[in-house]
Amino acid sequence: MSMQQPSVRMSTGPRPAVPRGIVGTWTNEDLHLYLDRCQVDTPDRLVQATWNHILERRDKVGSVVDFGAGDGRFAHHGRYESYVGYEIDKDRSRNAKLPANAKLVHRCAFSRDVTDASVCIGNPPFVRNQDLPLGWRTEVASKLHKRAGISISGLANAWQYFFLLSIVSAAEDGLVALVIPYEWVSRPSAALLRDFIHAQGWEVDVYRLVDAAFDSVLTTASITIVDKAAKTGTWRYFEENSDGSYRPLNSASGSSLGYLPYESGRKVCNETPRAIRGLSPGTQKVFTLTEAERCRFGLRIEEDVVPCVTSLRGVGASGEILDEVTFNRLFRQEGRRCWLIRADREPSRQLSDYLQSVPESDYQTVTCLQRDSWWKFKMPSVPEILIATSFKGGAPKFALNRIRARAVGGVAGIHHLSPSQESAFSYAIAELDIRDRIVAHANGLRKIEINQLNALLTGIVASAEQ
Repeated sequence: MSMQQPSVRMSTGPRPAVPRGIVGTWTNEDLHLYLDRCQVDTPDRLVQATWNHILERRDKVGSVVDFGAGDGRFAHHGRYESYVGYEIDKDRSRNAKLPANAKLVHRCAFSRDVTDASVCIGNPPFVRNQDLPLGWRTEVASKLHKRAGISISGLANAWQYFFLLSIVSAAEDGLVALVIPYEWVSRPSAALLRDFIHAQGWEVDVYRLVDAAFDSVLTTASITIVDKAAKTGTWRYFEENSDGSYRPLNSASGSSLGYLPYESGRKVCNETPRAIRGLSPGTQKVFTLTEAERCRFGLRIEEDVVPCVTSLRGVGASGEILDEVTFNRLFRQEGRRCWLIRADREPSRQLSDYLQSVPESDYQTVTCLQRDSWWKFKMPSVPEILIATSFKGGAPKFALNRIRARAVGGVAGIHHLSPSQESAFSYAIAELDIRDRIVAHANGLRKIEINQLNALLTGIVASAEQ
């Protein structure tokens, strides 16, 4: 199985039956979606590199356990006494050719309690929490809580469950060596995992891989080593060079200052300046429209749709005043999705006709299906500043929101700014370079979290008011 979430692999044959012993409540559709999301092979060079890091720390390896084994490719390198790989997809393991001291088991990785593995190795599945059956998440989280004493975040993707499973399955002097997203070293959703490892005092080495590690990269990968035998509490970070060597980093982000801190917007009152993430309506394909689509369905501005921004591509690095002229030039004329349907009132005849024209398959998302009316979401408020959450330059792109657009998707909003605070924030962002304080995401992108934006906002506003 694989660290990254690939594009969906459509199955041409019959859907696999749910295997016996799988934890939680699954349907055939659940399993089909899960396997479509996670079955991407680990490149052989990463398998070899993972073993190299293990053999730097262990001269002799006893039992090896791989909880997302796929075709068992991690069994083909290294030196060990025995290897057991767990794989729920029988098609992946049926024709695997393994060394004599290795075997694959067609079972759910969480169906048995392993406690004495010398090494837990592998590339656990990257499946979003939204694509995991609720019954599986609940039961697996309960099992892990009993074994580790911590509760996995409800926002955790599948690899985090497998990471904690590997940690508790390794022997007291065991080693964990996994290919997982590098962002685990800083993301809030993985904070409990980091805190748990810190509390045990285990030694951690994290090797950030070049973005070409996989053919289609959606997040920066790492080889993460957790050594339970070395109780120094030391965490080290490395970045892979193009030739496969590594250079040490000063911190998880690479900066001597460390990564930008997090500050919850919930800690401040509603009228205090704060960053709020962009609306996630369920599917932008349905709820946001281009100018051509708006005209085709006869949807009226303000009555049926309101301006929105889903991307700040095209906006200059030093910011933009997003007035009607600029909005028309950068968004309407460029065919961007720039109109958000109004869900805060009874739809007009034109909007009703549009909603009825939407194929049912287009809104089969967890978010839409959880609503009483699949299209009825809470309309977001209008921010003073629109700001991208992903960036490649020194800081995120932003725009002063004179058009009163809503922030959607990867565009966040800065709210409750006075004119002087708006000016101070926009000036500071235009001059800022924080790329070394944001953990890399993928393809040279940095992705700033909402609570990091809140920390940045608080600091800028405080400085301006001194």
